[in-house]
Amino acid sequence: MSYIIQNQLSEENTVLMTQEDIKDLKISLGLLSVFVLGYLGWILFKLIRPTYITYLDLITDLLAIKNNIHTSDRPLSSRENTLLRFRELNFAVNNAVLYATITDENRIAYISKKFEEYLGHNEDLTFRKFEEVLTYKHNQHHKIRKILSTATGELVNKELRLTNHKGEIFWIEMSIINMDNLKNSHRRLIVCHDITKRKHAGMEMQRVNRNKFVAEVQSQKDLSQQIMTAQEDERKRIAKDIHDGIGQMLTALRFSIDGIDFSNKDKAEESLHSVKEVFGQLIKDVRAVTFSLAPPELTDHGVASAIRKMSSMVGNFTGHNVLYENISEFDKRLDNNVEVNIYRVVQEAVNNALKYSESEYILITLDHTDSYLKIKVEDDGKGFNPKLTDTFKGTGNGLRFMKERVNYIGGELRISSELNQGTTVHIVVPIEK
Repeated sequence: MSYIIQNQLSEENTVLMTQEDIKDLKISLGLLSVFVLGYLGWILFKLIRPTYITYLDLITDLLAIKNNIHTSDRPLSSRENTLLRFRELNFAVNNAVLYATITDENRIAYISKKFEEYLGHNEDLTFRKFEEVLTYKHNQHHKIRKILSTATGELVNKELRLTNHKGEIFWIEMSIINMDNLKNSHRRLIVCHDITKRKHAGMEMQRVNRNKFVAEVQSQKDLSQQIMTAQEDERKRIAKDIHDGIGQMLTALRFSIDGIDFSNKDKAEESLHSVKEVFGQLIKDVRAVTFSLAPPELTDHGVASAIRKMSSMVGNFTGHNVLYENISEFDKRLDNNVEVNIYRVVQEAVNNALKYSESEYILITLDHTDSYLKIKVEDDGKGFNPKLTDTFKGTGNGLRFMKERVNYIGGELRISSELNQGTTVHIVVPIEK
């Protein structure tokens, strides 16, 4: 009996101890929970407080700017200045730059006001297809879509010829900037510049250059035709000179020789004397023709000597007062091409003076420096208006041929003349050192 009572007391004590332990455990867990929650709260407070303070300050600044921006005279803070400048920049960009952002489906996410006005749209363009907004021509849509789909680099530039809603052609330079490295990874920035004026200027320049080229080609054709005509006229002139001069003299010489009566000594001597005179004139005419075609003096002694000889022969043949003066005693040999062209230009100038100037004298002057040879052909004749070049045409297109020859050897030709004041032809030719 006593054993049973003892066991029951032992079981009751065990139960009571377990309940006390549970109570202590609950208290410990409660304290631990409070500590953990407090600690977590403290950590969250430390993490969130800077952001909270920043946003609170920003909201406070924005409210202050809104309420006081137009009334307060106090100096603006750096943040306020930044916000103001950002707003001004955004306004300026929106109203001055042609730009838009589009999605990967080419739909417009944002388009600047300036771009809308440029394209002639008044309605909201958001979510519209960019290529449909940019041009009204369906065949141009495919081209734009192809450019956008192949623009895989960070920056792609393209020039586009498009048509606006009025049917007018315009040109833009389009820059496509992929924004993969930004938050909007599926957006692209499109920046455009109107290059219509530049393109029109370029096309106008091409048109002018093309017309100029065609005109130059035609001018060369005309010049070639004129040169061939002049050459043919020169051949006819030489043939006429030979026929009328040398040919007739030879015929007269033949009849003179056939008519000599050697049985009459006195008459024979008289006839032989006449034959000698004809021979002398014949030799002069042959020399004159030869000299006009290819002066041997030019080949043997150079341009200065050839011009001197020409002035002497022209004076003798025509009876005109043709003077020659070599101021600097130029005697240098030049390239054969240069010498021939200088000689022909001087010859043409002298011939024109003889034919048209009605002058008392013709003066040919040579002078030179280390770099240039200067030649003047001047007369004291009736002169002319240099703008009316037909007056100074010489043989065919003499003045033009003179200019072409001088340009060919890198020289310069200038003509000065006044009515009743004579004419001067200035020729300047570079000398190779």
